[in-house]
Amino acid sequence: MTVCFAQISSTGDQRPKDTKPTIISLNQNDAISGIEHTSDENSGDIRIIESGIYVVIAAPQIGRTHGTEPRHVDIWLRKNGSDIPHSNVRLVIRTKDDKDVIVNQTMMPFNRDDIINIMMSVEVTDEGLGLETIRPDGEPAIPSIILSMHKIKEYSSLVND
Repeated sequence: MTVCFAQISSTGDQRPKDTKPTIISLNQNDAISGIEHTSDENSGDIRIIESGIYVVIAAPQIGRTHGTEPRHVDIWLRKNGSDIPHSNVRLVIRTKDDKDVIVNQTMMPFNRDDIINIMMSVEVTDEGLGLETIRPDGEPAIPSIILSMHKIKEYSSLVND
């Protein structure tokens, strides 16, 4: 079994301009093997090179720039343009000082050439809700999102392989 894994992150804030689903961008390939990702205009696309069963963990850093009403941010996964059922997680942010990481994870079979995206939607657009990079003095940056994934098993009975 080829070792297929990825640790991909983003060093930029991502605050959607509307409430429709938005693909989360990833601009840093921290470690990657057997999975394809580039930081071009399709930097939200992660392509499976080898079919198998994969564990996918997305950990976005959620924040807001202003506002005092509780507001939510949703994060979920898509495969080949279709939402993965039961993959959504929600975090409610109450103030601009609230910051939190939520974990979104799945374990499922993927075929060669499947495209995975991490999706986001925000409840309102005028309060700066979204993903936030934090840069503490004298410490490593806290990325706005970290994606970790790895293949845990060969799976030869998948279609289109």
